[in-house]
Amino acid sequence: MRGVVRLIGQSLIDTYRRGFLLFALAPLAAMLVILPEFAQHVVEIQNGMFDSRAGAHAFGNSQLRWSFGYVKLAGLALAYLACARFWWAREHGGRWWWPNDIAWKRLLGGFLLIALVSASTYPLRGHVPDTWLDGADIALSLLTLPLIFYLLSGLFGDTSVPLTTMFRRSWPWAALIALLFAVAFVPPQLLHGLLHKWAIGQSRAVVWLLMTIDSLLIGLLASLVGAALFVGYSAMATRLRPTA
Repeated sequence: MRGVVRLIGQSLIDTYRRGFLLFALAPLAAMLVILPEFAQHVVEIQNGMFDSRAGAHAFGNSQLRWSFGYVKLAGLALAYLACARFWWAREHGGRWWWPNDIAWKRLLGGFLLIALVSASTYPLRGHVPDTWLDGADIALSLLTLPLIFYLLSGLFGDTSVPLTTMFRRSWPWAALIALLFAVAFVPPQLLHGLLHKWAIGQSRAVVWLLMTIDSLLIGLLASLVGAALFVGYSAMATRLRPTA
């Protein structure tokens, strides 16, 4: 038990250390989400979203805002992967931005399997109570957690651990990577929401300042999550990788 506590503590510290350090070492990776986040804020400010609560409600669900939002979400996903890959390349060699180092079959296979699991209950919507399906989605996500390791192994170009081994033996590290993800994601996300709340009704200068800080905060969120993915995967691969 003492070893488990030590591993969790070290992993949490390493996640936050790497998350903040990445801003200095590879700002371009974080820019994948910082730029679309800031672009969305420009549109929000120009359309009066922060002028009042009524304005926030009126523009919050507009098609224009969501168009920018989809681009931001895509940038966020790419930033997660880029930040995680940066640390793998730094530790194991290679260039994080070079696609030839990726094990594409594993990466795309991981994405496909996760997508299939996520969509598996969709045909039942409208025929089965939503609460049952929501519970089934959560259960399926937990039961297939090792798939994240398969996806990350492709991203890192690391084929040393077979998928069957991941499913049989990676559960302790699947729990670890889920914990690291939550600890990396939740605090910045909460502050993200507060910054939007604080901006409503403020002067334009204050709104621009808060939304600039918010854009950088989302970049930090991405770098923290990327670090969490790397730290969790490394803990698993180090222990399950076959020895010669």
